[in-house]
Formats: sequence, structure tokens, C-alpha cells
Amino acid sequence: MTARLTARLAGFAVLISLLGAACSGTTGATPTPASTSPGSPLPTIGPVPTPAEHDLSPAELKYRLLDTFAPLTYCDPDEYPIARGDESQKAFERFPEIAADGPTLAAIVDRLGLTGTTAFTADQKLAIYRQWKQLNAIALTDVAGDGATFDLVTETDPGLGQGVRSTGTIDARGSIVVGSRETAFLVGCPICLARGTLIATPRGEIAVEQLAVGDPVWTVDAARKRIAGVVTLVGHVAVSLSHRVVHLILDDGRELWASPGHPLADGRRLGDLVAGDRVDGGRVVSADAIPYGQPFTYDLLPSGPTGLYWADGILIGSTLRR
Repeated sequence: MTARLTARLAGFAVLISLLGAACSGTTGATPTPASTSPGSPLPTIGPVPTPAEHDLSPAELKYRLLDTFAPLTYCDPDEYPIARGDESQKAFERFPEIAADGPTLAAIVDRLGLTGTTAFTADQKLAIYRQWKQLNAIALTDVAGDGATFDLVTETDPGLGQGVRSTGTIDARGSIVVGSRETAFLVGCPICLARGTLIATPRGEIAVEQLAVGDPVWTVDAARKRIAGVVTLVGHVAVSLSHRVVHLILDDGRELWASPGHPLADGRRLGDLVAGDRVDGGRVVSADAIPYGQPFTYDLLPSGPTGLYWADGILIGSTLRR
């Protein structure tokens, strides 16, 4: 990766603090590869040369990917895991941040056909904000040399929850080399807890769906010392019939059922765990994705500096933390 591209990429990370990223939706992030019959080759395509005369900005590279693999499926951070207010107001609030990134704003303005505009209307700011959120849903990871890796899921039949996961590299001039393409399930945006998950509170363990704002709950302070807090936010959202949850089993007998994207206390996601990993003082025996079969997933946010709480005896993070 050239120093020029590396510097540009460093300031353009995916919005992950908003959960995000996220509890439900018709567009989703974490794919689960569909099963294929033995010997069935996965679809692949060769290099897609897209030469340019100069290095492209991160936003321009992402637009190259969108043009090649659209429609992208992702979670709108203003909708999931909970609705976060009027989108037009959010566009107004975030516009100074967007405008401060000149190359990204220039790429968006060019895409929208607004080149030369200096004073944007409310509708134009909203359109720019929507493009910005979509670009932020694409992560580019630096690799050795002049390039970055990508990992995208695009829709093929959203009604059936089907899509394609594409991985590969893109260089600073926008040339794309696809490493793999495979069918994938669109599991939606839910990254929350299964119904019936028991939450540790000063009143004993209570099912997550029974807790409300103001109820007492155990959390931890910045030093990871257990303290009593209160529930400041709750969320429950509808999930599709195809939604799957991770069934986590630790060697000390603790078990947890939650969506693959749900964060652990250290920021890792349940869907990234493999046997042998350490989690909250225990070791992972298995972390398998299984059908959920319930209409909603749930989450809460405790008061205090960390947003951490105990679910089925395991210290985890919250998707509702802003």
C-alpha cells in the first residue's frame, strides 16, 4: 500500500460504534455461507482491470466496488439496533464531519451530480449523508504492497435472504482482483440476545425481554469492578425467519445464545469465536450458528462508563451504546 493511500484509508473506518450497527433490518451484515453440494464449484471471476491516472481516494475506491458488486447489503446505523431520531436532523448534525473530509465529500458530490455546488439544501445534505453511510459500511484493510482487501455481501434475492459474498483486493488506482465469490445468507442486522436470556440484576436473574428502563442491573466500572446500575435503554426488534444465533458453550458450563454480531466485553463478536478462545475467564468449547425461530431479539444498555452487563453469566457489551 502506498503511503498516500494508507494515510487516506486510516481516517475512513467503518461506523461501528453505532450499531450498529445493529439489531434488525432488511439489509444485513454478517453472512453465513450457504451449504453447497459436494463438488459444486463456487462462482469465481477473474481480475477486473479499472485503470486510473492517479491514486484514488478511499471513497472513490469504495464507489468502484459498489459499481462492481452492487447492490450492497448493510445495516443503516440510524435504524438499527434502534431508531436514532429523524434522518434529516442526523444529516444536519453530521454534515460538518462529512464536509471536513474533503476527498470523501468530493466523491459523493460527484456521484450525486452536484459538482460545483457550494451551499447545499437540506435535501441535498440528506442525500449526501445517505451516501456517506453506505460508504462507511465498506471496510478496506491495508495489505502489503499497493492495495487493500475487501469483503462485501451483495443481494441476489433479498426476499429469500440470499446474496453473494465477494472478497478480494483493490489497488490505489481502482483495479479489482476478486479472490472468491460464494453464495451467502443475508442474516439481517440483528446483533442482539435471544429471548429468555437471563440478565444479572440486584433482584436476581431476569429474562432480558422483561427488563425496562429504570430497572436495576449489574454492570462494571472502568476498573471492571461490579457495580449496581440501572437500565437506561432497551431494544427489541423483529428478525427474519432465516435469522441464526450463535450458541456459545464455555468449558465451565456457561452458555449464551445471541446474534453473531453481538459484542463481547473485549469488543470481539460472538460470530468470530472458535473453539479454544478465551471468553470471560472460560474457554470456548463450541460457538455454532443455529436457527433462532423467534420473532424478536433483545438488548439493553446499563448506566455507567462501560455499557457491560452479564447475560447468562457471561460479561458482554451492548449494541445500544452510542
